[in-house]
Amino acid sequence: MYKFPVKRMYWLDSVAQDPRAMARARRLSNALGVASSEMMSRGEFRERAAEWARARSDSYPRRTGSFDYSGGWTVVLGTYAEGGDVGEDLPLVGYRSAAEQAKMGGICRSGLELHCAYGCYHRCAYCFCDPHFLIAVDLERLAEALPGYFARYPSQLLFKFDNLTDTIALEPELGASDLLVRSFAESDRYLLLYTKSDNVEHLLDIPHKGRTIVNWSLSPLTQSRVIEVNAPEMPARIGAMRRCQKAGYTIRARFSPIVPLVGWRDEMTGLVDLLFSSVRPDVISIDVVGWCQARALAEAMDISLLESPFREHVGRLAREGHEGTDKYLFPHEMRLAILEHAVREIRRRAGSVPVALCNETAGMWEALGHELSPMTPANYACTCGPDCVPDHPLLARGNT
Repeated sequence: MYKFPVKRMYWLDSVAQDPRAMARARRLSNALGVASSEMMSRGEFRERAAEWARARSDSYPRRTGSFDYSGGWTVVLGTYAEGGDVGEDLPLVGYRSAAEQAKMGGICRSGLELHCAYGCYHRCAYCFCDPHFLIAVDLERLAEALPGYFARYPSQLLFKFDNLTDTIALEPELGASDLLVRSFAESDRYLLLYTKSDNVEHLLDIPHKGRTIVNWSLSPLTQSRVIEVNAPEMPARIGAMRRCQKAGYTIRARFSPIVPLVGWRDEMTGLVDLLFSSVRPDVISIDVVGWCQARALAEAMDISLLESPFREHVGRLAREGHEGTDKYLFPHEMRLAILEHAVREIRRRAGSVPVALCNETAGMWEALGHELSPMTPANYACTCGPDCVPDHPLLARGNT
C-alpha cells in the first residue's frame, strides 16, 4: 500500500469484537508504521465526526486542497454502521439517485454503491476529502451482505466500489480487492473498482473470472502532476491499466474531472494518444470539474494555472461570493468547449470506442449528439451505470 504520515490513529472499540477485523486493523497499522493506537467508543467517534464535518463546511463546503496535511492524517479504523446510518458511521452501501441529479439538471442512473472507507491518500485539490480517514475493517460483513443486495436489486448488474475513497491505494493490506473480486467471481453480477492508482500488482493473480471491471480516472499530464497531489501521474495510471488488461480484466476510463489548465488541449491530445497506444477501454466517460463553489476552488488550488477565460470566470464568481455547489461550476458553452474537444480527440484516435457524458444536462447531450451517437440520454452506457456490464449492446467489443 502507499505509505502516508499518520498524525493519530484510533480504533473503535467495536473492532475488538471481530477477530477478522482485528487482524485487518493490525495489518493496516503495521503497514502505516503506527506503533500505538487509541481506543474510541462509537459514541465518541460520532462526536468527533460531527466536529470534523463542521470543519469541512463551517462557512461553506471546502475542497481538499484547502486543508493542512502537514501533520499527516487522522485515521480511524472502525466497523460498519448498524442499520447503515450514513449520518453516524460508514454505511455498507450508498444510493445514487437519478431523481436527485435531475433536480440539478443532470442525467444519471440510480444505483447502489459499495463503501468501505471515507478519505483518500491522493489529495486531489478539487475533491471533498480532508485529513481524516475512516476505514471499515470488518469487510467480511460487506461480502456476506452481497447476496441479499443482489436479491433485493435484481436489475442492478454492476456495483461500484468505492467513490468515497480509493481502495486500491490501501492494498494489499486492506484485503478488499481480494475479498470482493473473489465474491463477485462466484456471482452473476459485476464489480467495478474505481481508482486513480497504479498499485495493481495484488489484482493480477486473483481469479476474477471476468466479473471485475477496473475503471481509472485519467487526467492530462499537468493536472495529474500538480492538482492531483499524491496520485500517480497519467503515464503510470495507463501503465497500470495495461497490466490489468493483460490479466484479463475489462478496463474503463473516465476523463474526470477535466480541469482546464493552461495547455489542456494539447495535453488532452497526448493523453488520448498514450491511452490508445497502450490499452483499449470498452467505454470512456467524460466530465468537467464542478460540485464546488468558486471561492472553494480558488482556495484549494492556484487558479492562475487555469486557462483564460476559465480563470477569469472562477475569479469573478469567487469575488462575487458565488454560493452554488451543484454540478456545474462553468456555464454550458464553456463546458461544451472542453467536452467537445475531448470527444473529438477520442474519435480521432479510436473512433469506435463509446463515449458518454457523466451527469450532464439534456442540452449538453443535444449539443454533442452527433459526436456521441448512438448514445442518447434515454439509452446510453457509461463507466458505472447499473446495467453497464461487458455484454451491454452499446459497449465496445474486443477489450484485449
